[in-house]
Order: sequence, then C-alpha cells, then structure tokens
Amino acid sequence: MEEHLLNEFEEFGLTPNKKVLEKCIELLKKYSITPDTLVNHWIGYTATKLNDEAPSLENLIMFEKDLAKELSAKTKVKSEPLSESPIIHNITTITQITEDDELLVGYGTPVRKSSVGAKRTSGLEGTPQNKRLAGLGQTYSVHTPSAFSPSTPGTSSKFSSRNNAGEVVVKYPADDAAINWTRSNESWEPDIQLHGTAETKLTTKYNYMFSRLRDKFEVLEEQINDLGDLMKKKLGIDDFEPNCVLKSETFHTVGRICCDATSGSRLNTSSLLLEGTRNTSSGQSVPLDVSQLKEFSFFPGQVIAVEGSNPTGKKMVVTSITTPPINPVFKTDVSIEGPLNMMVACGPFTLPDDLEFAPLVEFIQQVNTLLPHIVIIMGPFVDVKNKKVECGDLDYTYQEQFDIVMRELQSKIINSVQVCIIPSWRDVHYRAVYPTPPFPQENKAPNFSFFSDPCILNVNGVFIALTSTDVLFHLSKEEIAVTPHGSDRLGRLVSHLFSQQSFYPLNPPSEEMSIDLEQAEDHCKLSFTPHLLFVPSDLRHFIKNVSGCVVVNMERAVKGFCGGTYSRLQITGEASSVQIKAEIVRL
Repeated sequence: MEEHLLNEFEEFGLTPNKKVLEKCIELLKKYSITPDTLVNHWIGYTATKLNDEAPSLENLIMFEKDLAKELSAKTKVKSEPLSESPIIHNITTITQITEDDELLVGYGTPVRKSSVGAKRTSGLEGTPQNKRLAGLGQTYSVHTPSAFSPSTPGTSSKFSSRNNAGEVVVKYPADDAAINWTRSNESWEPDIQLHGTAETKLTTKYNYMFSRLRDKFEVLEEQINDLGDLMKKKLGIDDFEPNCVLKSETFHTVGRICCDATSGSRLNTSSLLLEGTRNTSSGQSVPLDVSQLKEFSFFPGQVIAVEGSNPTGKKMVVTSITTPPINPVFKTDVSIEGPLNMMVACGPFTLPDDLEFAPLVEFIQQVNTLLPHIVIIMGPFVDVKNKKVECGDLDYTYQEQFDIVMRELQSKIINSVQVCIIPSWRDVHYRAVYPTPPFPQENKAPNFSFFSDPCILNVNGVFIALTSTDVLFHLSKEEIAVTPHGSDRLGRLVSHLFSQQSFYPLNPPSEEMSIDLEQAEDHCKLSFTPHLLFVPSDLRHFIKNVSGCVVVNMERAVKGFCGGTYSRLQITGEASSVQIKAEIVRL
C-alpha cells in the first residue's frame, strides 16, 4: 500500500517522507478509501487552501478535517431521499458551494504565499484602469526580458537564481548513450505539412458555441455509430441489441458512458450510466452494475461496448467491456536526410506574477545555441491565468502584449530554424474555444508557420500530433478505474485518446473548456496512431511508448516561480521505419 501511495504522489511531482506516508496510510484505513482517492483529494485541497504546498504532518491535520467533511457530505447525499420541496440558498450556502467546486479544479500554476487568504476583489472595487492605448506609438527594445513589459518589477530574480538549469530529467530510451544535439546537416530543410482537414473553416469568422442541440446530438450520435462499427468487427457480431431490453441471457450493446446526476456530481460506480444510440436503444440510458468486473476504466463521454444481462429491464449487470481498437501507426515513406532535430516547449513563458518573459528569453537562447531544424512553441503566450492579466495591471492591451512576444520570437530566432506556433484557448487575446484557430499570419517571418490546436503535422513522412490543452489532467480528474497494482496510469490515460480516436474524448468537457462540437468533429479526430504525440500537462513529465507512438509530456516552460521543462528530440528513419530519441530538460 505504501508503494502504491508513493506512486500516486509521484505522478503529481510530490515525494513525501516516511512519516507523512505513515499518516496517509492511517487515513486510508480510517476512511476506507484508495490511495488515488486520497491523493486526488489532497491535490484539490492544497491547490485552493495551501498554495500547492507539499504534504507535511502539520497540514495533514487540517486536510483530514476537510476530507472527513467532504466524505461525510457525500455519504449523507447518498443515504437521504431527495426532497420534493425546492432548495433555497442563502449567501452562506452559496459560498460553501463555491468552495466545494474549487476543490475540483485540481492544481495549476501556484501563487505567492502572500496571496493565500486574500479576498478576491469585486468588479466594482477592483476595476482596472483602461490601458488599451498605453503602448501606442512606442518603440520596443528586444534585448532583455524587460522589453516585454518595461514597467513590470516582477520576480524574474527567482527564475535567474535557479541552480538546476539544463538538468536532464527524463531520457528516452532510458539506457541510450549521450546524444549530440547540435545540428549537423545544416543545409537540409524539412518539409512541414498540415495533415487532415484544412483549417479554412477555423480561420473564417463563425459564431462558435452557437450550435443547435440537434446538431450537437448528431455529432455525438455519429461518434458512437462509427466507433460501434469498429467494435462489431472486433467482437465478431452483426449488430448490437437495445440496452433496456428485459433479458436474462447475455447480450452486447453499445453506448456512451455518462453520469447519473441524481447520484452525485462526479462519476462513480453508483452513478454509471450507458447512454444508447437512437437507432439501437431509442436514446435510452441504463444504469451499469460493474461489481463482477475485476478491472475497468471509465470516464464521461467514453464510447464502449458492453456485454451483460438485464434481468429486471432496469439495470444491466456487466460481465465484460470492449473498447474501440487502437489503429496501428500510420505507414508512410519517410525521407529524412540525416537526423532531424526538434525542440518543443509549452507556455506559459513568464512567471505567474510578471510579464517579463525571462523563461522565453532563456528558451530562445537554447534554440540559437543548438539550432534544431524545427521548434514547436505552444501557448499560452499571454496567459489568462497570469496574475497581472487577472487584475488588469498591464502596460499594453492584450493584443499589443502578444504582438511584442511574436516580434521578439521572429527577430531573435535564427532564420535557418523553422518555427511552428500553436495557440491555446488560455491565450487571453484570442478565441477561448477548442479547437483553437491558428493565429493570424500577417507580417510573419518566412521561417514561421501557424497551426491550430490541436493538429497533426506531416514532416517528411513523420506524423506528429500535438495539442496545448491539458487533456491528461482533465481525464485524470474524471476517470474512475480499478486496475492491477502498479499499472501505468499515465499510459492508460494516453491510450484513451487513441482508443476513442480523439484529442479530447471527455464529454462533458472540463468546466474551464469551451468546445465547439461541430468544429471538433473535423479538427479533433485522432483517427490513426501517429509516430509522435505531444501532450503537455501539469501532471508529471514523461516520455513513453504507447501502442507504438512515442508520447511526450514535457510539462510547461514555467512551473510556479521556477523554470519548467522543455523537450528536445532527434528523429531518424528511412522507408517506413522511424527511430526517436528524446530528452526532457529543465529550462
């Protein structure tokens, strides 16, 4: 149990000492919960109450009170019948609901300890000054971090005083020899092409999030039908049967996992529903009894085939689960002249309480030192979660601040390096929708290319899939699983993307996301397994082979008030064979 608990903490970059682990084991036994449940509660609690502090004996005392309160509240909800009278909230209950919702946010970029407990300013009290015209008519220097925001004092000294810059934290393959990351074949330029649906629909003006319910239903129905056809072939059956049919013999049916809202706000074994298709099950949902399954993994929006019986017509007793098959790695003719060197980083690129962009300047220096063939830079660039953005303390408009960042990148990165820019829904100046259209390409340098989030790039026959959205963290908060001890949780989360053939299979999505389902149908499909997949996340960094694809989570360029990490890769190949060597390095 101790090893299992330690593994759960390490997935979030935490390494508690032995006394803390003993206290946590005591809590596991006392409240009869699993290690992953305890750690998930801790991550939510420390993100909102303790400024992302590491677990200690002192703060575990307060955490236990919060844990006991939440567990008892859930037990009370399950045991009490629903009241027929309407619920009337007052300011006290509304505040409590808000605090409970914040526990589900998980952990993000830590804030200063001095801000813990500070009251949020209301719109009337904290209205920022209008500074939209503050930067007009000025010229900008591009030699120091202060060029991005000259009047911002910030905390870049904390970043500059770090002592672990350049440390290699992950290497793939693990036992590989040292790699020369300096560009060798300087004259060769790789050919970068967008694979899949053209981005013309995304780049034109359209009213996103204005889809009719009928159109959303058609998109979701088509997803179940398409994946259902694949599972029919996998099971060797002709058709699926309705999920609500009264039948004591086993049969197969198909549908989407969803949550019974009357049983709780989050998915659990008591709230599992299988929503059937219109043609097969008339759109009806049936509760699932998974007590006979030795292992399973579910999340809202997952399309699966279920084998079982329905002796009462009201609940299906599940005996086995079938997920859509994972398609093999795409076979193409690879034409790479010598090793292809790449560097990949994901924003934010400045510390949480300044806009000096010191980490971005450092990353540009690393690029100009190693001179890779391709650099992929993913947003956010002007992060909506930055403290100065949140309070409106900017010297320029959002767009002007972003333009300064782009000018710095295009003027400083050497022209022989091809740069791919990927947006993020967290870019405060841009469209807060997923899939996110590429940035406008006016006045761009010849070696710069702008793509959407997500996208798949074809680089001389090597297929590279990438998204700047933290889909792994969103899945980890919603997934419920019973798996063998020591199983690879992060690898399982990635396999969901391949199995569901989607960059973002979660439905409904995280509360912070705005997904346009009609556009996602064209631009968020992952219909084959690529050679490379980049999924930057707040979860612990890793590089691993999942179903033949090398998956890289390089985390972010900034983590708290310290430098984060980025990845560098070397790709070789010929015919249909591709070899990948990679490292994750501290910035």
